[in-house]
Amino acid sequence: MQRSLKICLIMLGLLQFSEVLAQGNSWTQDSLSYYEKQFWIQIKAKNAKEANKTISYITEKGSEELDPKVFDFFTSTLKKSSEVSYPEVLGNLASGLGSLEFYRGNIIGSKEAFKKAKANYAAAKMLNETAGMTMNIGIMQEKGGYFDSAILNYREALTIFEKDKDIPSLASVYENIGLAYIQLSENQKALDYFLKTDSLLSTYLDSMDNRWVGLHLNKQIALSYLNRQDEGLSELLKGLRIAEHNKNESGIGKMHYKLAVVYQYKGELEKEYKALLTAKYFLKKTQNLMDIANVNSSLAMYHLGSSYLDSAVYYAQACLSYFEPQGFTQEVGITYGTLGNVEFERKNYEQAITYFRKALEKFNDKESQDYAGFLFNIGFAYNKLGNSKLAMDYLERSLVIRKKLNIAVDLRESYQGLAEAYQRSGDYKKAFENLSLFQAYNDSVFNETKNKQLAEIETLYETEKKDKAIADLEKEKELQNLRAEKQQAQIYLGGVGLVILLGVSGLFFRQATLRKKHNQELEIKNSEIAKQNAEKELLLKEIHHRVKNNLQIISSLLSMQTRSMKDEKMKDAMKESQSRVKTMALIHEKLYQYENLSKINMQEYMEQLSEFLTHTYRSDKDIKINIDAANINLDMDMAIPLGLITNELLSNSLKHAFEDREHGEINISFSRKEPGSYKLLVKDTGIGLDKNLDIENTKSLGLKLVKTLTRQIHGELKIRIQPGTTFEIDFMEPSIAA
Repeated sequence: MQRSLKICLIMLGLLQFSEVLAQGNSWTQDSLSYYEKQFWIQIKAKNAKEANKTISYITEKGSEELDPKVFDFFTSTLKKSSEVSYPEVLGNLASGLGSLEFYRGNIIGSKEAFKKAKANYAAAKMLNETAGMTMNIGIMQEKGGYFDSAILNYREALTIFEKDKDIPSLASVYENIGLAYIQLSENQKALDYFLKTDSLLSTYLDSMDNRWVGLHLNKQIALSYLNRQDEGLSELLKGLRIAEHNKNESGIGKMHYKLAVVYQYKGELEKEYKALLTAKYFLKKTQNLMDIANVNSSLAMYHLGSSYLDSAVYYAQACLSYFEPQGFTQEVGITYGTLGNVEFERKNYEQAITYFRKALEKFNDKESQDYAGFLFNIGFAYNKLGNSKLAMDYLERSLVIRKKLNIAVDLRESYQGLAEAYQRSGDYKKAFENLSLFQAYNDSVFNETKNKQLAEIETLYETEKKDKAIADLEKEKELQNLRAEKQQAQIYLGGVGLVILLGVSGLFFRQATLRKKHNQELEIKNSEIAKQNAEKELLLKEIHHRVKNNLQIISSLLSMQTRSMKDEKMKDAMKESQSRVKTMALIHEKLYQYENLSKINMQEYMEQLSEFLTHTYRSDKDIKINIDAANINLDMDMAIPLGLITNELLSNSLKHAFEDREHGEINISFSRKEPGSYKLLVKDTGIGLDKNLDIENTKSLGLKLVKTLTRQIHGELKIRIQPGTTFEIDFMEPSIAA
């Protein structure tokens, strides 16, 4: 029973796995070989029970590191199945491998391993374990977009768990059925299954157990689709509190990822972007590529909505490189849709249609909201191209689906698109009919929003009314107490006391009057200062925003010119110029996004800079970039030259350091030696600079810039060659250097 529970929960992907971190002096290096020998000793001694315990222990410890050697143990052992000869042991080996593959995001490998596990458990007549693997295979089918098939697998597992009264496994199956119904847009059914899960978990789990984090997250998804956003936000905050309590970095990352969705709905774009960056920061500490790909997908959509089209393409391609090989068909479709929308914004309508068609091919559910949306997009693009016939065909097909789904916002969009298409074709009667329907649904959407706002105002009013009633009662009680005290004072003090009291009261009244006048004047001045500060802060943010946009335009122009060039040297020169402009643009982007308008977080900045450069100089080589900038914040005067130096050194390594090799590593370290004193270290494992290079007389523009900028920040440049190249720059803040 316990083993089946672990098998089921391990595959939910609901934040069970919180710390997948590579560590020095790892368990794999120190102990794996010992336990591998123990396993084979136990097999030869025909002690299957102890062999199973060893597999369980290796799986548990291996999940903490995800070292390739652990995977080698499982795959090589499964290939020697004739030597093992115990179906139960083979089933546990395959199950362990499937779990580990899932943790590192290899869905295809995970699915194949679970199929082997199911076959071996069935051969051993272990029905409960067979059910667990059936459930896990269902999850993999769900990831591939086969939701009806996934539900069939879940129900197959459900009957066995119900018979055995396996409460933890039942809770897991109910939750997975709920997730599948979300994908089928049956959100109330999904929420009902999540509530069943909640009831079962409450019978045996502590309220702060990590297991709750995933359920709160999934309930939020269903509630958001049901337009119950406030309830969904409450679920997220509950889950975040539990994740933080347990120091569950994966859970914290996923909660911030979903908080970004809520902020997007509320139109709080700065909070949305900050939540996405926070999510990526925590999720990058794990090695779960699927979570990182999901965040990249959201970042692509955010940048699309903010009209940063180059950034949108970069993040879309980043997540596509993961989703496509793993067979995540629906995610691939949505990403193609994002790329299509980018091309639509660029007015490249033919290319947009190509991407939208690719998106349609990835959706198995031809009645879904997304499928209808991409049909509409194709029709709208054809309308822009002047092909009214094809435009109306796709728009009408989209409308048929949207009528079934009956989502007012989508119907409004369809009727508006059809009105434009019929107007372009000269059919003004149908254009007017569709325009009237558009207006009707526009009013409907407005009324829905208006009613929701009225409900919120009414709730606030009722709350305020109750608070006021409580406050009035407290004041009444206080007044009664004061009356009683006054009566006692009159009795005890008498006439003399009254005279003294009046004299003192007069003095206090005069002082209070003067103090009140002074405080009022001070309050007015403080209010004016606060207003001026707020206006200055807003103005500064607007300046940084406009500077960033202007630099982005320059970067885009350089990118467009580069694409039209045939001379490779000129292309390289333009790319270098583009990266320098982007380096400065990122600084201004950070400044208008942060509350603190004077400081830049160098860890976040360098990570974004490295992502941009990796995309700019993209190649098929496996180059790993490691960044460690602690939590150092610099002002703009220091951040810009340091960013340009980092840009030049990192660009140089990416272009030249690995010309004769397929793998490599670049390490960027930025540390504070003592207050006001810093060290920047950029080190690669490449071929190294020419030993005869005269750094003082070099003709390289990049190295000249590095030297000039190093002098600008009062720094000292040191270069070490072999193995690889190391650039070391020590510098101090201007106030200290002076």
